[in-house]
Amino acid sequence: MLIGCGFVADLYMRSFSTFPSIRVIGAFDKITARSGKFCSFWGIPVFESIEDCLNALPSGGVVLNLTNPNAHYEVNQAILDSGHHCYSEKPLAMDMGQARALHELAQSRGLMLASAPCSVLGEAAQTLARAVRDQVAGPARLIYAELDDGFIPQAPVEDWRSTAIKPVDFR
Repeated sequence: MLIGCGFVADLYMRSFSTFPSIRVIGAFDKITARSGKFCSFWGIPVFESIEDCLNALPSGGVVLNLTNPNAHYEVNQAILDSGHHCYSEKPLAMDMGQARALHELAQSRGLMLASAPCSVLGEAAQTLARAVRDQVAGPARLIYAELDDGFIPQAPVEDWRSTAIKPVDFR
């Protein structure tokens, strides 16, 4: 289940297509025209509300929160309150206190709560983390992160469009 059908939702849908065991049962976006086009393009059901999404999800399912960061806390809380596991795009919340509250809520209900970037679970990041823990490498002095699409301050973010909404010319 996806909540939020903007630009990054296409990236997730392309990734899901490489994992045949993952089934996306539908999506919702508060901009109904966007969710309609997105769901039609990807061939998945569109839901009319967050509540409809959460009620349709089978027990043990995961909701992927791809909303605007300012909505992350509220949407993540609704997901957890409904008894579902939650994976949120970054940041988990805009305030550390809210992020901690989400963690406590998930823990109290026995639910999984995770947030992008998941690259920290990859081999390179785990190898580095172990080297730091084992004091093979010195203490971390700087951590730098960059979106795979390039250097954000120079990226043409105004031109980013959903594959489902922007016609694609494959010539």
